[in-house]
Amino acid sequence: MNRLTFGAMFSVTLAFWLTTTSGGAQESKFDQTRAHIEKWVQTRQLIAKKNADWRVEQDNIRQTIELLKKEIGLLEKEIEDAKQVDSESDAEKQRLTLSLEDLKKSNKVVDDALWTMERQALSLMARFPEPLRDRTTGVRTRIPLEEKDLRGRSAAERMQNVVAMLNEADRFNSAITLTVELRKDAEGKDRQVQTIYLGLGQAYFADEKGAIAGTGVPGTDGWTWEAKPELAEKIRRVIDIYENRRPAEFVPVPVNIK
Repeated sequence: MNRLTFGAMFSVTLAFWLTTTSGGAQESKFDQTRAHIEKWVQTRQLIAKKNADWRVEQDNIRQTIELLKKEIGLLEKEIEDAKQVDSESDAEKQRLTLSLEDLKKSNKVVDDALWTMERQALSLMARFPEPLRDRTTGVRTRIPLEEKDLRGRSAAERMQNVVAMLNEADRFNSAITLTVELRKDAEGKDRQVQTIYLGLGQAYFADEKGAIAGTGVPGTDGWTWEAKPELAEKIRRVIDIYENRRPAEFVPVPVNIK
């Protein structure tokens, strides 16, 4: 039975009931019925309003759910992107770690090689003649003697010191050098002499008067000097020619070749 049929039956019944009642009782019942009908109408209106409000609320909830779903989707995408970035960062970090380890190994090889070269350089400088030792004093002081002295020294700086020493040695070995030095005479007294070096292979010395003369050769513990007064006149001639005191000529002098 639908609402229209029910309403019609209710109206007929109500009319019939009203016609069968009499006087004040009929009016009283009519008022009661009207009050009930008003209550019923108010109830129906309230139900209809609640239904309408519920439908609006449903729409709001549905829209909120859709918005939340979209937000969740965006957050999930950001999480995936972040995971990808983290993975790439981890991979890059691993590559950097491996590169750093390789670099440390390479640095260790370089440090070991430089340390060996520096020991060899110090050994060579200990055998340098006096004028060359003077030229390489600055380099010698910069070469570390102990491992604790390596602190704060770069590989490039250390290599530069070794190269500077070799350059000075090569320059000295490629030239003739005349210096003033002290040598002991037959009585053990220091006498001033002029020494002429033919590179790093041979040297000759003599004083101004030719009273003292001799030769020098490099050795494992430095240069070895030997007095040879019989060579005084020839060595003086060599020195005078070098200083342009006399014209150039061939002067035979002994050479010690090892």
